[in-house]
Amino acid sequence: MSPIPRPLGLRTFGRLSLLLLACAALYLYAAHNAGRKELRALCEQGVEPKVYRKVSADGYFDGGISCLRNGCWDVLMKSGYRYIEVEQRDGDPWDPLPENGFYRLSKVRQDSGLCDAKILAEMQKAVGYRDLVSGGDCIRLEKIDSPTSNYRVFSEALTPIVVNNWFKSKINVRHFYVLDVQEDSVLYEQTIYTLFQNSIPSFSSYKTALHCQSPGISPKAVGDQNIQIESVINPMQ
Repeated sequence: MSPIPRPLGLRTFGRLSLLLLACAALYLYAAHNAGRKELRALCEQGVEPKVYRKVSADGYFDGGISCLRNGCWDVLMKSGYRYIEVEQRDGDPWDPLPENGFYRLSKVRQDSGLCDAKILAEMQKAVGYRDLVSGGDCIRLEKIDSPTSNYRVFSEALTPIVVNNWFKSKINVRHFYVLDVQEDSVLYEQTIYTLFQNSIPSFSSYKTALHCQSPGISPKAVGDQNIQIESVINPMQ
C-alpha cells in the first residue's frame, strides 16, 4: 500500500498562502506599472503642440479624419469653415460617400438646391444632428480628383515601441501636423504617445491605453492631447 499523504500543517499552509499573496502582489504591481516608465521618459522629452504659424482660410484638407458614416459632415457642421476636403478610405454602398477617393463637403443653404439629400435626411432624423441643420444649412457633396486646399492636416502612424517586460507592452506613436502646401512649411505639429499595457487586469479607464496626460504619467503634460485645428487655421468670417 502507498503511504497516505499527510495533510498540510497550519504553519505550512500559512507559508504557502503568504507566498501566493506575495506573488499576486508582485504581479499586480508589475501589471499596474507595465510600460509607465518608458512612456514617462518619452513624455518628458516634450509632447506639447508646436504652433509655428497661424493662418486664416475657408477650409482645409483633413487627411486623418474618418469618413465612415457621419464622421466628415459632423466636423464641418460644428465648425466655422465653409468646406473641408477629405479622403474616403472605407467606402460602403450604403454610405453617403460610397466610393473611396477624395471629396469636398461644403456648407450651403437648404434653399440653394445643392444639398446632398441623403446626408440631409440622415441629419434631420438623428437627434444629435437636428440642431445643426435647423438653421437652414446643409451639406453639398462633390467628388474631386485630388485635394485643392492649400492647408492640409495629416496624421501618420510611426513605428511602435515594444516595451521589454512580461506583458510585451506597446507604445503607439502618431505624428500630427498641418502643412502649408504653397509655402512648403509646417504650421503645427505634435507627437502623441499611447501606451497599451497588455496587462490583466486593466488599470485604465479605456481598456489598457494610457497617454502623457493620464494621471501619474507626466506632470508637464496638461490639457488636451490634440490642439484644435481652428486655433491654427482660423475660419474666415
